[in-house]
Amino acid sequence: MTNFLAEFSKEFLGETPTQKDKLTILSVTVVLLVVIVYYNSAELSDIALWKSVLFLIVALDIIAGAIANFTKSSQEWYKNKPKKRVIFYFEHVIHIGLLTLAVGHTWYCFGLLVFTIVAGLFVNYTKTLKQQEVNAASVILIGIVVFYVVFPAPQILVWLPSIFLLKLIMGFSVRRDR
Repeated sequence: MTNFLAEFSKEFLGETPTQKDKLTILSVTVVLLVVIVYYNSAELSDIALWKSVLFLIVALDIIAGAIANFTKSSQEWYKNKPKKRVIFYFEHVIHIGLLTLAVGHTWYCFGLLVFTIVAGLFVNYTKTLKQQEVNAASVILIGIVVFYVVFPAPQILVWLPSIFLLKLIMGFSVRRDR
């Protein structure tokens, strides 16, 4: 079981995460979860307890991953693993599926998922680091306008577009390992 957990955690933190990285990920994630719960306590109390717990677990994973994707350990883990990189994008179908199971807003979440995967792959396959950064900033800004202005986020998911875009596009798609 320990070996399985060690292998499983590499997908999130890489092989050599620093204690400082782990502490940063944990502390920022806890603070943001507290804020999300505080501002959504009424809506969370109106749904079944298991749905609230599921929502919090998925939010925890998305937030923690948004920070972890910027660590050297994560960047090194995915270096020269193009298949794993593509699979990583599509694993987020699970996140969005579980979020919609917990709080609904299926079309909003599905739209965000499709936009993010397409934009992330576009940035990932851009040749140079500098152009990746420019493309990432461009598609994140487009995503912010689309998912906050054109199709405003539901209150319980108002945190999701910015963190999801940051996690998968700027944190994961921009390959600082080059």
